[in-house]
Amino acid sequence: MKYTVITLNLNNLDGLKKTVDSVLRQTCKDYEYIVVDGGSTDGSKEYLAATEGISRWISEPDKGIYNAMNKGIAMAHGEYCIFMNSGDRFYDEKVLESVAPSLNGGDFYVGNIVLVLNEKEEYVKSPKVMTLDTLLNGFIYHQSTFTKTSLLKKRPYNEQNKLVSDWEKFLKEWFLYDKTYTHVDVIISYFPLDGISYTRQDLVWKERTGVLNRFVPRHILESYDRHRQEEERKREEMAHPLKRKIDSAMVKKPIERDCKILRNAFKYLCKDVFNFLFAHRKYKDGC
Repeated sequence: MKYTVITLNLNNLDGLKKTVDSVLRQTCKDYEYIVVDGGSTDGSKEYLAATEGISRWISEPDKGIYNAMNKGIAMAHGEYCIFMNSGDRFYDEKVLESVAPSLNGGDFYVGNIVLVLNEKEEYVKSPKVMTLDTLLNGFIYHQSTFTKTSLLKKRPYNEQNKLVSDWEKFLKEWFLYDKTYTHVDVIISYFPLDGISYTRQDLVWKERTGVLNRFVPRHILESYDRHRQEEERKREEMAHPLKRKIDSAMVKKPIERDCKILRNAFKYLCKDVFNFLFAHRKYKDGC
């Protein structure tokens, strides 16, 4: 079996219905579907009992998001797992079919995603190549990630965190255990930004800092910070070439400094005048 799709739910019947519908409409049928409900009292349990096509489901209290995710992993038999929680939806009915040819034994396959906030949509493309910069400053959305099930079973999610254990899991597997990352150029899902991971960014960054302090050696973080500052300086110089030239001139002796500044100023003046006259002529010709 290629896929295990896992949905978490707690008192979100409307979102659950949308998610279940998007899963069951997949044209690729080489999957099992597991729903882990946290003991909902809004009719979710009754809906699950009456819905055909769900492979397995449970409804019982849990100890948090990652405890519920680990429950789903324990029941999984597919080669790869993807979490599509209540309210999330596959982008279209051919997602699993489109991704299947790319899954050839690697560890993490990450596609693209559409973020939804207040009915506005933002398309986010996952990086083609994974870097430490991406992990320290961005996110890998589990709604767009196919993870080898054996990795999840061998080292389940850390249930001590409230919001960042999926990020921690990827960081440890990729950084410490040298597991593979592959970008899949397919839009995987719609992800509504209405959950606690979006509304509690303060807790997200606090937990991420704790993870980094535990698992990433200090000298690597310091080296990364220096590298990032240097890259930012280079980008700023590229974006502001005149500033770079002025900074270069300011370290020279007074007369040499002044001549260089005047020479560059004259060059920029000629360039600006030429651009103005050229644009003015094009405007007149157009009239």
